[in-house]
Order: sequence, then C-alpha cells, then structure tokens
Amino acid sequence: MTFQSPMNELLCLFLRHPMLVFFDDILNYNMSLSKHLGHIRVVFSTLCEHNLFLKHTKCSFAKRWVEYLGHFISKDGVAMDPAKIVAMQS
Repeated sequence: MTFQSPMNELLCLFLRHPMLVFFDDILNYNMSLSKHLGHIRVVFSTLCEHNLFLKHTKCSFAKRWVEYLGHFISKDGVAMDPAKIVAMQS
C-alpha cells in the first residue's frame, strides 16, 4: 500500500478542494489564510488520530505560491515553470 491510498481515504472529504494528495505530498490551497489554517488543523488532527506524522523539514505553510512537479501553483492557478518550457523548446 502506498502513502497515497490511506491519505485518499482519510482526507476524502477535502480532496480536490481544498487539498490534493499526490504520492507523499499533501497540498492545501485556499483563498484566505484563516481557511488555510483551519484545513491544516484538520490534516494535523486526522494524521495524529491515525498515528501518522509529517517531517517538519519537508513542510511549508502559508506560501503565496509553490513550485510543484514543474509547475507554479498560486491563487492565480497553475502555470508551467518557464524554465521547463524553454528546455522543452530547445
């Protein structure tokens, strides 16, 4: 069983909005900081209830954008990393 299977089960009410789970990554996205923090609390309590833990050195919170799998994700949506596009065009 991969990490993604139990995460999909445990966080099923939040998948697609406001969360995505992909392999060992949990992406929480919201338009407001208060909603973002509320959803982080839900993730933490859900993981804790099931004796699952996060590695704090791999976590980041309340970012305006994140780079993820060759894309930039922000409040404006998802955009490809321009450096990746140039590499593909060359």
